[in-house]
Amino acid sequence: MKKKILVIGTGGTIASIKTKKGLRSAYKTEELLSFFPEADKIAEVKGMELFNLDSTNIQPQHWSEMAKEIEKRYDEYDGFVITHGTDTMHYTAATLSLMLQNLNKPVILTGSVKAIGKDSDAKQNFLDSILVAVSDINEVCIVFHGKIIKGSRAKKVTNEATKIAENGMGVFTSINCHLVGEFIGKVEGIYERKIVLNKKHKSVNCQNKKRLKILTEFDSNIVFLKIYPGFDSEILDKFTNSCCVILEAFGPGNLPFSGNSILEKIKKLNDSSVPVFITTQNPFGEVDMNLYEVGIKAMEAGAVSCKDMTSEAVIVKAMWLLGNFKKDANKIKKLMLKNFVGEIRE
Repeated sequence: MKKKILVIGTGGTIASIKTKKGLRSAYKTEELLSFFPEADKIAEVKGMELFNLDSTNIQPQHWSEMAKEIEKRYDEYDGFVITHGTDTMHYTAATLSLMLQNLNKPVILTGSVKAIGKDSDAKQNFLDSILVAVSDINEVCIVFHGKIIKGSRAKKVTNEATKIAENGMGVFTSINCHLVGEFIGKVEGIYERKIVLNKKHKSVNCQNKKRLKILTEFDSNIVFLKIYPGFDSEILDKFTNSCCVILEAFGPGNLPFSGNSILEKIKKLNDSSVPVFITTQNPFGEVDMNLYEVGIKAMEAGAVSCKDMTSEAVIVKAMWLLGNFKKDANKIKKLMLKNFVGEIRE
Protein backbone atom coordinates (compact mmCIF):
# COMPACT_ATOMS: atom_id res chain seq x y z
CA MET A 1 0.00 0.00 0.00
CA LYS A 2 1.41 3.37 -1.02
CA LYS A 3 2.10 5.97 1.64
CA LYS A 4 0.08 9.18 1.72
CA ILE A 5 2.03 12.39 1.20
CA LEU A 6 0.70 15.93 1.53
CA VAL A 7 2.30 18.62 -0.62
CA ILE A 8 1.92 22.04 1.00
CA GLY A 9 2.39 24.89 -1.46
CA THR A 10 3.86 28.18 -0.30
CA GLY A 11 4.96 29.68 -3.63
CA GLY A 12 8.48 30.26 -4.91
CA THR A 13 10.10 29.82 -8.31
CA ILE A 14 8.78 26.27 -8.64
CA ALA A 15 5.26 27.75 -8.76
CA SER A 16 6.20 30.79 -10.85
CA ILE A 17 5.68 32.01 -14.38
CA LYS A 18 7.69 34.58 -16.29
CA THR A 19 6.16 38.04 -16.60
CA LYS A 20 7.39 41.39 -17.88
CA LYS A 21 8.08 42.32 -14.26
CA GLY A 22 10.07 39.16 -13.52
CA LEU A 23 9.15 35.76 -12.11
CA ARG A 24 5.92 35.75 -10.13
CA SER A 25 4.32 32.94 -8.11
CA ALA A 26 1.25 31.86 -10.05
CA TYR A 27 0.58 28.10 -10.12
CA LYS A 28 -1.85 26.70 -7.58
CA THR A 29 -0.51 23.61 -5.80
CA GLU A 30 -2.90 21.24 -7.61
CA GLU A 31 -1.73 22.72 -10.93
CA LEU A 32 1.87 22.20 -9.82
CA LEU A 33 1.24 18.51 -9.12
CA SER A 34 -0.09 18.03 -12.64
CA PHE A 35 3.42 18.66 -14.01
CA PHE A 36 4.80 15.64 -12.13
CA PRO A 37 2.51 12.63 -12.78
CA GLU A 38 5.41 10.29 -11.95
CA ALA A 39 4.86 11.13 -8.28
CA ASP A 40 1.76 8.92 -8.25
CA LYS A 41 3.98 5.87 -8.78
CA ILE A 42 5.89 6.69 -5.58
CA ALA A 43 3.05 7.66 -3.25
CA GLU A 44 -0.56 8.74 -2.97
CA VAL A 45 0.04 12.46 -3.31
CA LYS A 46 -2.40 15.20 -2.38
CA GLY A 47 -1.82 18.94 -2.55
CA MET A 48 -3.04 22.03 -0.76
CA GLU A 49 -2.03 25.65 -1.04
CA LEU A 50 -1.23 27.45 2.19
CA PHE A 51 -0.13 30.68 0.48
CA ASN A 52 1.62 31.68 -2.74
CA LEU A 53 4.55 33.96 -2.00
CA ASP A 54 8.01 34.77 -3.17
CA SER A 55 9.99 33.43 -0.21
CA THR A 56 11.57 36.87 0.24
CA ASN A 57 8.16 37.90 1.60
CA ILE A 58 7.84 35.03 4.09
CA GLN A 59 7.69 36.15 7.71
CA PRO A 60 7.61 34.35 11.10
CA GLN A 61 3.82 34.17 11.05
CA HIS A 62 4.06 32.10 7.86
CA TRP A 63 6.40 29.66 9.61
CA SER A 64 3.79 29.23 12.32
CA GLU A 65 1.08 28.59 9.73
CA MET A 66 3.18 25.81 8.16
CA ALA A 67 3.72 24.09 11.50
CA LYS A 68 0.04 24.36 12.44
CA GLU A 69 -1.02 22.89 9.09
CA ILE A 70 1.31 19.93 9.59
CA GLU A 71 -0.03 19.39 13.11
CA LYS A 72 -3.63 19.52 11.86
CA ARG A 73 -2.99 16.87 9.19
CA TYR A 74 -0.30 14.89 11.01
CA ASP A 75 -2.34 11.72 11.61
CA GLU A 76 -3.73 11.72 8.08
CA TYR A 77 -0.43 11.62 6.17
CA ASP A 78 2.83 9.66 6.33
CA GLY A 79 5.02 12.54 5.23
CA PHE A 80 4.98 16.14 4.05
CA VAL A 81 6.60 18.07 1.20
CA ILE A 82 6.64 21.87 1.31
CA THR A 83 7.29 23.65 -1.98
CA HIS A 84 9.07 26.89 -1.18
CA GLY A 85 11.20 29.64 -2.71
CA THR A 86 14.94 29.24 -2.32
CA ASP A 87 15.84 32.64 -0.85
CA THR A 88 14.60 31.86 2.66
CA MET A 89 14.13 28.09 2.44
CA HIS A 90 17.02 27.45 4.83
CA TYR A 91 15.50 29.82 7.41
CA THR A 92 12.19 27.96 7.16
CA ALA A 93 13.90 24.56 7.39
CA ALA A 94 15.79 25.57 10.55
CA THR A 95 12.62 27.02 12.05
CA LEU A 96 10.42 24.00 11.32
CA SER A 97 13.11 21.78 12.83
CA LEU A 98 12.65 23.64 16.10
CA MET A 99 8.88 24.12 15.97
CA LEU A 100 8.02 20.48 15.25
CA GLN A 101 9.04 18.87 18.52
CA ASN A 102 8.93 15.03 18.72
CA LEU A 103 8.68 14.76 14.93
CA ASN A 104 8.61 11.16 13.66
CA LYS A 105 7.68 11.71 10.01
CA PRO A 106 9.59 13.28 7.10
CA VAL A 107 9.01 16.99 6.48
CA ILE A 108 10.78 17.94 3.26
CA LEU A 109 11.34 21.37 1.72
CA THR A 110 12.11 21.78 -1.95
CA GLY A 111 11.74 24.17 -4.86
CA SER A 112 13.66 25.12 -7.97
CA VAL A 113 15.95 27.80 -9.33
CA LYS A 114 14.30 27.67 -12.74
CA ALA A 115 10.58 27.96 -13.44
CA ILE A 116 8.84 24.87 -14.80
CA GLY A 117 9.74 24.33 -18.43
CA LYS A 118 12.70 23.25 -20.52
CA ASP A 119 15.89 22.72 -18.48
CA SER A 120 14.08 23.34 -15.19
CA ASP A 121 15.34 21.56 -12.07
CA ALA A 122 11.79 21.38 -10.69
CA LYS A 123 11.05 17.78 -11.73
CA GLN A 124 14.18 16.30 -10.16
CA ASN A 125 13.80 18.23 -6.93
CA PHE A 126 10.08 17.49 -6.58
CA LEU A 127 10.21 13.76 -7.31
CA ASP A 128 13.31 13.34 -5.13
CA SER A 129 11.40 15.05 -2.31
CA ILE A 130 8.46 12.67 -2.64
CA LEU A 131 10.90 9.77 -2.46
CA VAL A 132 12.37 11.11 0.78
CA ALA A 133 8.89 11.80 2.15
CA VAL A 134 8.04 8.07 1.94
CA SER A 135 11.34 7.05 3.56
CA ASP A 136 12.34 6.60 7.20
CA ILE A 137 14.18 9.95 7.29
CA ASN A 138 11.96 11.29 10.04
CA GLU A 139 13.16 14.86 10.27
CA VAL A 140 13.04 18.22 8.53
CA CYS A 141 15.29 18.26 5.47
CA ILE A 142 15.93 20.25 2.33
CA VAL A 143 16.06 18.13 -0.83
CA PHE A 144 17.73 19.94 -3.70
CA HIS A 145 19.89 18.97 -6.67
CA GLY A 146 20.41 15.40 -5.52
CA LYS A 147 21.30 16.22 -1.92
CA ILE A 148 19.40 15.58 1.31
CA ILE A 149 20.41 18.25 3.85
CA LYS A 150 19.48 18.41 7.51
CA GLY A 151 17.11 21.35 7.96
CA SER A 152 18.95 22.96 10.86
CA ARG A 153 22.27 22.81 8.98
CA ALA A 154 21.36 24.07 5.52
CA LYS A 155 22.64 27.26 3.90
CA LYS A 156 22.04 28.82 0.50
CA VAL A 157 25.49 29.36 -1.03
CA THR A 158 24.75 30.30 -4.65
CA ASN A 159 21.80 31.99 -6.34
CA GLU A 160 20.08 32.37 -9.68
CA ALA A 161 22.32 35.26 -10.71
CA THR A 162 25.57 33.39 -10.03
CA LYS A 163 27.70 33.26 -13.17
CA ILE A 164 30.71 31.37 -11.82
CA ALA A 165 30.65 28.91 -8.93
CA GLU A 166 32.82 26.04 -7.81
CA ASN A 167 31.86 22.94 -9.76
CA GLY A 168 29.41 20.84 -7.77
CA MET A 169 28.80 23.49 -5.11
CA GLY A 170 25.06 23.56 -5.72
CA VAL A 171 22.47 26.00 -4.39
CA PHE A 172 22.29 24.61 -0.86
CA THR A 173 24.95 22.92 1.18
CA SER A 174 25.26 21.36 4.60
CA ILE A 175 27.27 23.39 7.11
CA ASN A 176 29.41 21.67 9.75
CA CYS A 177 27.39 18.50 9.33
CA HIS A 178 27.39 15.48 7.02
CA LEU A 179 24.72 15.21 4.35
CA VAL A 180 21.79 13.02 5.32
CA GLY A 181 22.13 11.33 1.95
CA GLU A 182 22.29 11.69 -1.81
CA PHE A 183 20.50 10.31 -4.88
CA ILE A 184 21.68 8.06 -7.67
CA GLY A 185 19.79 7.11 -10.83
CA LYS A 186 18.08 8.88 -13.68
CA VAL A 187 15.33 11.50 -13.78
CA GLU A 188 14.50 11.83 -17.46
CA GLY A 189 12.32 9.25 -19.13
CA ILE A 190 11.31 6.78 -16.46
CA TYR A 191 12.15 8.21 -13.04
CA GLU A 192 14.46 5.70 -11.39
CA ARG A 193 16.17 7.17 -8.37
CA LYS A 194 17.52 5.66 -5.18
CA ILE A 195 18.51 7.24 -1.87
CA VAL A 196 21.99 6.52 -0.62
CA LEU A 197 22.11 7.39 3.07
CA ASN A 198 25.29 8.77 4.59
CA LYS A 199 26.49 6.25 7.16
CA LYS A 200 27.91 9.09 9.28
CA HIS A 201 24.55 10.82 9.62
CA LYS A 202 22.58 10.24 12.80
CA SER A 203 18.95 11.31 12.98
CA VAL A 204 17.80 12.79 16.27
CA ASN A 205 14.22 11.70 15.58
CA CYS A 206 14.47 8.16 14.21
CA GLN A 207 13.46 6.45 17.47
CA ASN A 208 11.02 9.10 18.62
CA LYS A 209 7.72 7.66 19.84
CA LYS A 210 6.35 10.77 21.57
CA ARG A 211 3.36 12.73 20.35
CA LEU A 212 4.07 15.69 18.05
CA LYS A 213 4.19 18.98 19.91
CA ILE A 214 4.47 22.33 18.17
CA LEU A 215 5.93 25.53 19.58
CA THR A 216 5.02 28.28 17.14
CA GLU A 217 5.51 31.63 18.86
CA PHE A 218 8.22 34.07 17.74
CA ASP A 219 9.62 37.34 19.04
CA SER A 220 11.57 39.10 16.31
CA ASN A 221 12.87 41.86 18.61
CA ILE A 222 16.44 40.78 17.98
CA VAL A 223 19.42 42.44 16.31
CA PHE A 224 21.88 40.81 13.90
CA LEU A 225 25.04 42.73 12.97
CA LYS A 226 28.10 41.85 10.93
CA ILE A 227 31.39 43.06 12.39
CA TYR A 228 33.78 44.72 9.95
CA PRO A 229 36.97 46.80 10.16
CA GLY A 230 35.86 50.28 11.19
CA PHE A 231 32.64 49.02 12.86
CA ASP A 232 31.19 51.85 14.97
CA SER A 233 30.58 50.38 18.43
CA GLU A 234 28.26 53.31 19.27
CA ILE A 235 25.65 51.53 17.15
CA LEU A 236 25.19 49.03 19.96
CA ASP A 237 23.88 51.75 22.30
CA LYS A 238 20.69 51.74 20.21
CA PHE A 239 19.81 48.17 21.16
CA THR A 240 19.54 48.14 24.95
CA ASN A 241 15.77 47.55 24.58
CA SER A 242 16.23 44.54 22.30
CA CYS A 243 15.76 40.99 23.53
CA CYS A 244 19.18 39.89 22.26
CA VAL A 245 22.00 40.95 19.95
CA ILE A 246 23.76 38.56 17.57
CA LEU A 247 27.18 39.57 16.27
CA GLU A 248 28.75 37.84 13.27
CA ALA A 249 32.41 38.00 14.23
CA PHE A 250 35.72 37.38 12.50
CA GLY A 251 37.31 33.93 12.40
CA PRO A 252 36.39 31.65 15.33
CA GLY A 253 34.56 34.41 17.20
CA ASN A 254 37.08 37.23 17.30
CA LEU A 255 36.02 40.79 18.16
CA PRO A 256 38.28 43.88 18.15
CA PHE A 257 39.33 45.39 21.48
CA SER A 258 41.88 47.99 20.38
CA GLY A 259 40.87 51.27 18.79
CA ASN A 260 37.11 51.16 18.32
CA SER A 261 36.51 48.42 20.88
CA ILE A 262 33.04 46.98 21.31
CA LEU A 263 33.78 45.13 24.56
CA GLU A 264 32.48 47.94 26.75
CA LYS A 265 29.25 47.93 24.76
CA ILE A 266 28.87 44.17 25.14
CA LYS A 267 29.25 44.51 28.90
CA LYS A 268 26.68 47.32 28.93
CA LEU A 269 24.20 45.17 26.99
CA ASN A 270 24.70 42.27 29.38
CA ASP A 271 24.19 44.57 32.35
CA SER A 272 20.90 45.56 30.69
CA SER A 273 19.91 41.85 30.46
CA VAL A 274 20.44 41.76 26.70
CA PRO A 275 22.35 38.57 25.77
CA VAL A 276 25.06 38.97 23.12
CA PHE A 277 25.55 35.88 20.97
CA ILE A 278 28.52 35.33 18.66
CA THR A 279 28.52 33.56 15.29
CA THR A 280 31.23 33.50 12.64
CA GLN A 281 31.43 35.06 9.18
CA ASN A 282 33.08 31.89 7.88
CA PRO A 283 30.36 29.60 6.46
CA PHE A 284 32.15 26.37 7.31
CA GLY A 285 33.73 27.57 10.53
CA GLU A 286 32.62 27.37 14.10
CA VAL A 287 33.02 29.61 17.11
CA ASP A 288 35.76 28.82 19.62
CA MET A 289 36.50 32.01 21.53
CA ASN A 290 39.21 30.38 23.63
CA LEU A 291 41.72 30.33 20.76
CA TYR A 292 42.73 34.01 20.64
CA GLU A 293 43.04 36.89 23.06
CA VAL A 294 40.47 38.81 21.00
CA GLY A 295 37.98 36.02 21.64
CA ILE A 296 38.77 35.51 25.32
CA LYS A 297 38.36 39.22 26.07
CA ALA A 298 34.98 39.20 24.35
CA MET A 299 33.86 36.26 26.50
CA GLU A 300 35.05 38.05 29.61
CA ALA A 301 32.85 40.98 28.57
CA GLY A 302 29.87 38.62 28.44
CA ALA A 303 29.70 37.45 24.80
CA VAL A 304 28.31 33.92 24.33
CA SER A 305 29.66 31.53 21.69
CA CYS A 306 27.09 29.90 19.39
CA LYS A 307 29.50 27.05 18.62
CA ASP A 308 28.97 25.52 15.16
CA MET A 309 25.42 26.72 14.43
CA THR A 310 24.86 28.60 11.19
CA SER A 311 24.07 32.30 11.52
CA GLU A 312 20.61 31.62 10.08
CA ALA A 313 19.93 28.92 12.67
CA VAL A 314 21.02 31.26 15.47
CA ILE A 315 18.69 34.00 14.20
CA VAL A 316 15.58 31.83 14.03
CA LYS A 317 16.46 29.97 17.23
CA ALA A 318 16.76 33.26 19.12
CA MET A 319 13.33 34.41 17.88
CA TRP A 320 11.82 31.00 18.69
CA LEU A 321 13.32 30.83 22.20
CA LEU A 322 12.13 34.33 23.01
CA GLY A 323 8.65 33.53 21.75
CA ASN A 324 8.16 30.22 23.54
CA PHE A 325 10.18 30.44 26.73
CA LYS A 326 10.47 32.87 29.59
CA LYS A 327 12.39 35.98 28.51
CA ASP A 328 15.01 35.64 31.19
CA ALA A 329 18.48 36.48 29.84
CA ASN A 330 20.23 33.67 31.70
CA LYS A 331 17.64 31.10 30.61
CA ILE A 332 17.84 32.24 26.98
CA LYS A 333 21.65 31.94 27.09
CA LYS A 334 21.37 28.41 28.45
CA LEU A 335 18.74 27.32 25.94
CA MET A 336 20.68 28.81 23.02
CA LEU A 337 23.44 26.34 23.82
CA LYS A 338 21.03 23.41 24.18
CA ASN A 339 21.04 21.05 21.21
CA PHE A 340 17.36 20.63 20.33
CA VAL A 341 17.45 19.03 16.85
CA GLY A 342 21.10 18.56 15.90
CA GLU A 343 21.73 22.24 15.20
CA ILE A 344 24.78 22.00 17.48
CA ARG A 345 27.39 19.26 17.30
CA GLU A 346 27.70 17.39 20.58
